[in-house]
Amino acid sequence: MIRLSTALWLLLAGLIGWGLFHLKYQVRALEGEYTRLNRQILNEQQALHVLRAEWSYINQPQRLAELARRHLDLQPMRPTQLGRLADVPWRNPDIAPQPAAAPPPPPAGKAPLRPVAAATKEAR
Repeated sequence: MIRLSTALWLLLAGLIGWGLFHLKYQVRALEGEYTRLNRQILNEQQALHVLRAEWSYINQPQRLAELARRHLDLQPMRPTQLGRLADVPWRNPDIAPQPAAAPPPPPAGKAPLRPVAAATKEAR
């Protein structure tokens, strides 16, 4: 009986040792991946820092004004360049709004109707 229990305990100790050995190498692999990811995050943060610095340099108003003056032939806007929305042609003339018809004239012999707001002002 002692030999059987001793064999079982030795087998159990061997399985636990193998499990710990396997777990140790899994943890080492995960630690290496963790270190690699942290290094990659730091590199990305540094790259973002550099890009933000470049963006702030590129968007300086004085620099943009100088580039616009040098490369664009911009002139002040003239009043003749302004238009009305009604002057813009419709893409599909079938759906263009029709001009509103004039209201019919009031019947002869009756006074024209006054707006309600005007009638209430006179009553006060």
